[in-house]
Amino acid sequence: MKLAYQNPIPVAAHRGNPAYFPENTMASFRSAAELGPDMIETDVHMTRDGELILMHDHTVDRTTNGTGLIREKTLAEMRALDAGSYKDAKFKGEKVPTFREFLEYFRAYPDMLFNIELKDYPADSGDFAYTSAKKTIAMMDEYGITERSVVNTWSGELNEWLDATYGKRVRIHAYSPQERMGERQKRFVYDYAYCVCLFGVHEKPVVSDKFFALAKAYGVEPWVYFKQDTPELVDEALAAGAMLFTSNDPAWLMNYLKTKNLHR
Repeated sequence: MKLAYQNPIPVAAHRGNPAYFPENTMASFRSAAELGPDMIETDVHMTRDGELILMHDHTVDRTTNGTGLIREKTLAEMRALDAGSYKDAKFKGEKVPTFREFLEYFRAYPDMLFNIELKDYPADSGDFAYTSAKKTIAMMDEYGITERSVVNTWSGELNEWLDATYGKRVRIHAYSPQERMGERQKRFVYDYAYCVCLFGVHEKPVVSDKFFALAKAYGVEPWVYFKQDTPELVDEALAAGAMLFTSNDPAWLMNYLKTKNLHR
């Protein structure tokens, strides 16, 4: 079943509104929600004591005042960290949010779509990763967002497990080229994916039109993400057939698409 998009070209707010706020914090998510994107993207990890928190990296080093792997820390240790000061001193004291805190906030946005990235990988943590994924899907079900979400991971192995375990009930966001999802995958990505993020290379960030056409031929939506959106990149991706953009600056992107009558 297709997601219910409200715009010809939907925009997903990547980790909230990280161009102006510390990524994957409630401040970032609140700011993004107020802008009115179609979708919010975030990253879910499980702590050592089995709680779900939001952070992109596998370690806390880059975006907090701590060090070490998330899966080796307790929730209390994660909540004690400062997740805001790395961005700007005015965000000092911003906490690492829990997934439940995020979902509670978005109860007020019943039409919001979600891209939930699973950050615990079987290749790194074995059964821990599957437990993390099960808990994440269960909480999505509890809050009624599974039907308006995609679930993604850079682990092709975990994507295949998601498909085998949940079937089409969970829409899987995968990546292309498929090799980016690791060596332990066994299936052709377009056999199970709902959408794929098409990645080019540094010299040519928008892949050839044929890769967009290939995804569509399999009934898979081609999405794109650029670290820095520019009119040139957006125009090239639109011409190639991009169906959704994930952005670090959703306000800029929505305004740009509006000039083309592709967003409200």
